[in-house]
Amino acid sequence: MTETHTPMLYAEEISSFQGRIYLLDAGRKIPLRFSQSSDKFTWGFTPESDWLQAGGKEESPVLNFVFHSQTENRLHFNISGTGRNAAKKLGISRNGYLGLYEQAQVTDFWKFEPLAWTENGLVCRWRDHQGHQVKTIPDAPHHERGTFFLLNVKDGETHEFLVERIG
Repeated sequence: MTETHTPMLYAEEISSFQGRIYLLDAGRKIPLRFSQSSDKFTWGFTPESDWLQAGGKEESPVLNFVFHSQTENRLHFNISGTGRNAAKKLGISRNGYLGLYEQAQVTDFWKFEPLAWTENGLVCRWRDHQGHQVKTIPDAPHHERGTFFLLNVKDGETHEFLVERIG
């Protein structure tokens, strides 16, 4: 008889780390990216830089995860950028979109609801500090670049995410 072991994390074992987040969709691992002012959405407007999206072919950006606290089934982290985005924190716009903010005061943490621990990292549901799930809103295909999804906590389709620790 083989015993199944599900790794559990406790507060004394959790630390801050750098990692990447991926959207999981139909068995695919879709990287996240930050919007650029050169992006064109089908909605007819140009986005500001640093809105968080899913799509593209590059690796997800490296983010800083700073442990905040935990409950019985949630891990809480403050998330910020690295490199040129090191002074920016991941927050939510008035309309529920995720993005990096430098000027605005971002104090709210993010919740990860563990679903499975794999050799690749934590498969989870991603939630804001109030428990709203991070969802996707598809944008039309961008020619050779493919389809991108905006990330939002008010509207869209729910998904699972993968958090990969670096190093």
